[in-house]
Amino acid sequence: MQATKIFILFFFGVFFLSTSTSLNAQIDSVKIDTIKIKSKEHTNFRKFYERILFKKKRTTFPIQPSSRQEDLFEGKIIRNIHYKTQDPFGYSLNDTTQKPEKWIERAGNTLHGKSKPFVLRQNVLFKSGDRYDSVKVSESERLIRTNRSIRRVEIVGQPVGNDSIDLYVNSIDSWSMYITGSASSSKIGLRVRERNFLGIGHVMDNRYRHNYQTGNSLYQFSYTVPNILKSRIQGNVRYFKNEDDHYTKSISFIRPFYSPLAHYAGGVSVGQVFFRDSLDFQKPILVNNNFKYNYQDYWLARAFRIDDHRSENITNFIVSARFYDRTYKETPTEENDPVHFFSDQTNYMVGIGISSRRYVKTRYIFNYDIDEDIAIGKSFGLTFGQQHIRQSNRYYVGGKASIGGFINTGFWGLSTEFGGFFNKSKFEQKTLSVEAQYMSKLITLGSWHFRNFAKMNYLLGHDRLDSPADQLSLHEHDYLGMAGFRSDRSLIGEQKLMFEYQLQSYTPYKFLGFRISPFLNTMVGIIGDNKKFIFNSNPVYTRFSLGVMLTNDYFVFNNIRFSLSYYPTIPGNGDNMIKTNLIDNRDYQMMDFDFSKPTYIRWNRWD
Repeated sequence: MQATKIFILFFFGVFFLSTSTSLNAQIDSVKIDTIKIKSKEHTNFRKFYERILFKKKRTTFPIQPSSRQEDLFEGKIIRNIHYKTQDPFGYSLNDTTQKPEKWIERAGNTLHGKSKPFVLRQNVLFKSGDRYDSVKVSESERLIRTNRSIRRVEIVGQPVGNDSIDLYVNSIDSWSMYITGSASSSKIGLRVRERNFLGIGHVMDNRYRHNYQTGNSLYQFSYTVPNILKSRIQGNVRYFKNEDDHYTKSISFIRPFYSPLAHYAGGVSVGQVFFRDSLDFQKPILVNNNFKYNYQDYWLARAFRIDDHRSENITNFIVSARFYDRTYKETPTEENDPVHFFSDQTNYMVGIGISSRRYVKTRYIFNYDIDEDIAIGKSFGLTFGQQHIRQSNRYYVGGKASIGGFINTGFWGLSTEFGGFFNKSKFEQKTLSVEAQYMSKLITLGSWHFRNFAKMNYLLGHDRLDSPADQLSLHEHDYLGMAGFRSDRSLIGEQKLMFEYQLQSYTPYKFLGFRISPFLNTMVGIIGDNKKFIFNSNPVYTRFSLGVMLTNDYFVFNNIRFSLSYYPTIPGNGDNMIKTNLIDNRDYQMMDFDFSKPTYIRWNRWD
């Protein structure tokens, strides 16, 4: 009966998403004019899926004069492309005559390694001799903005004769090196992050911390090449070891669907992980178990564009395949893991799906008055898999549907997933996951700006394994946990609801060059078994936070946050607790509507 309810909830969500009216992309900017386009004759099937997937440009819009660059240059030959990068301090894209005047600006620029022109060149989707395509130009600007070492970018055109243009790709860097330190009576540490090493766009992250009391040290080294030889492949080497000798060693080469225009994606990752953790939630004295495993992960995806280039979104039909293997070298004791949850596993997965998306540019989200890109669109997908684990083969079937966009009140997004494993005649480890997001329109009061953010995550599982490792919790280190919440380890379940709301301000005030933006945040968590409705008889746990976000236009990191959080109760820890500096903007990630690497539905931190 419970499984039937899950199927009904999931397929109702899919039906709602697929038949709902497309959300309008009305953001805090000027609407885009379009011209009348003649319709083409298509088959009834083509017309059906176009109604479901595509939101057409308006076909009865009266033609009006427009000075927009893409209207003037569309289809013209690109003759030359000029690239220009500037140091972070004292320069402006709007006023090319502006130069650094203060000595501290000039000193900062001298110490900064300015981006090489090829960093811009390897992120554009056009070349000399191509015809001007406004979609590729917009996507190129967005791809350059994803490089956090570049603060601002613009691509402008200059007519040459009647049928050609020259393009100018101009950018201003961010200060890319970020050094932090810490010191206390027991520890001292230093972390150096450089997101534009020698101006070539490579990323280094080095960290060291020593504990005087134990004599142990933490080390971290990570080096990333974001675009190897213009292949869009990201290469990364990482080593991390903490003071408890937990470590991760990995190397990866990943090519994502960096743009809706990309045709191929894939990845290769190998590594080794070691850590200690207790799985016995009942004993007052917890004995750590050793976990050590090697993994290898290979996947490939191909996108076939299926829209007719007249829709606002770019729509792709995507097929993908993946092989993932995990081999344990050390596992928990039989007493702590009687069901052998932590066992060697080999997985073969394939995925088929449709992704229809585009990006819109807005400001005042995670930064102050800096261009940021938000994905809007839809995606639908199915994942099939075979898993060899615990001396048996079982088969996975899962589906996902998501939709999101802007309406008059702001951005709304909804995603639902359902899946599970068929093991002989049993359908086990079923998971239902629902996510909803909201971001309000920008509210302006005088020189202040405000946004409301909200998100909801719901997880429901059935026929999970009889192991604490196959349960949900509110612990801060668990998937979708509550930051700062470290409760009694018996607070677990198979059903969890998390809700978070934040009121974020963006003020014009500065302190030592940092803009000051206060915020209010609250989070609600409920956890229980799967035998009853989530709100029936389950206690509600809350967190209330006040804080300030500090942003600086010149620095590569998004922002710094300071917060004070109040917890009415944390089981096993106490009541009326206050903790500091727990809120992070990474807690709120916007939907992307991508469908590439086949995966199982995320359940908890052990996945």
